[in-house]
Formats: sequence, C-alpha cells, structure tokens
Amino acid sequence: MNRSKETYDRYMVGERIQKRRQSLGMSQEVLAERMDRATKYCSDIERGICGMSVETMLAFAEHLDMSLDYMMYGIKPSEEEENPEADTTTDS
Repeated sequence: MNRSKETYDRYMVGERIQKRRQSLGMSQEVLAERMDRATKYCSDIERGICGMSVETMLAFAEHLDMSLDYMMYGIKPSEEEENPEADTTTDS
C-alpha cells in the first residue's frame, strides 16, 4: 500500500493505543506489565511524548489485538479492502 499521503503522527498513534486499551478495560499498569515495559514509558507513548521501537509497536499490536496499519495510520482493515490498489506486478 502506498503510504505517501499518510505520515507518522505519534500523538495520533498514542491516542489510538489509549482508546483501544480503554475499550478493553485495561489499565496502563496492566498493559505495561504484560508488555514487560515501564508504566511511565507506556504513558509517554500514549501521550505522544516519545516514539517506540519496532519491538514495542509489535507488543502493543499483540496485546491490544490491533493491526499495525490501524495503530500507525488509522487505517482499519475494512478500509483497505474497500480501496485496494491495483496490482502493478506481472508474471513474465
């Protein structure tokens, strides 16, 4: 998928993480413990104060059961299916 129009916005990423965590009824402390991260670090990510490593992104995605596309860009799986890009590859 072409990401040229989307940009990484750590404040929006943090907001999506926070909303998902809250919708699951999970506290920051519980999520941080499950991810083996400090609670303050998870809080800072949710507030957009700091970025995160690939490993931490994957841990959030796993423990919150959310796709990386949604976490990073706000793209829900159904949106990708509705707007598929043309496959420009050919088998020669």
